[in-house]
Amino acid sequence: MNKSKPAAPKLNIRQQVYRHLRSRMRSGEIAYDDRLVDHEIAAELQVSRMPVREALLQLTSEGLLEGTSRGFVLRRFTPADIAQIFEIRMLLEPEAAAAACRQAGLEGLALMNKAAAAAEKAHAAQDPLQYMIANDAFRESWITLCPNTHLSTMIMRLSDHVEAVRLATLRESNYRELSLQATRGILQAFLDKDDEQAREQVRSNLRHASMCYYATLDEMLERQAD
Repeated sequence: MNKSKPAAPKLNIRQQVYRHLRSRMRSGEIAYDDRLVDHEIAAELQVSRMPVREALLQLTSEGLLEGTSRGFVLRRFTPADIAQIFEIRMLLEPEAAAAACRQAGLEGLALMNKAAAAAEKAHAAQDPLQYMIANDAFRESWITLCPNTHLSTMIMRLSDHVEAVRLATLRESNYRELSLQATRGILQAFLDKDDEQAREQVRSNLRHASMCYYATLDEMLERQAD
């Protein structure tokens, strides 16, 4: 007798708005100069203001937005903040990857493979936006396999805090190539059920991500000096 998988619980309006805004933030559609005003978003999405306000406050409590007298804006993190976040991620993500690798079943591996294939396709097409979407899907596909849900939630929140790093670096083709190599390595480790290799591949990816960020930051500072 086949047991059907229970249907995912239906999201309420606040949750739907939250996911919509978070997705736009992660794809770069919301920039630092944008102001998020509850009544404007409510009109755009054709919902009432209250669930929009609640979603904006949730994103603020998670450290992704800041409130102003004229709506909400993306929180700006200093280079020191980002360095500390990378340090925390280096402690958490490799261990989460090892646990997720041991836990991964056929369905989870299929989702990882699908996202990796989308990343390959986007990189070949030189499409930064689609690559970032696929890259985000790949990260989420393995992180959600971690059996410790509190750990996976914390990791997702920390990665959201350095979203500006991902958006800045992955616009460049050479950085996308490094990212894609990491994706291939992580996927292969999961397919091989090699938790130690999964741990090392994620650790290496974080090192490369931080180096790409500082290289990008140096380039920005040089342009401003000129």
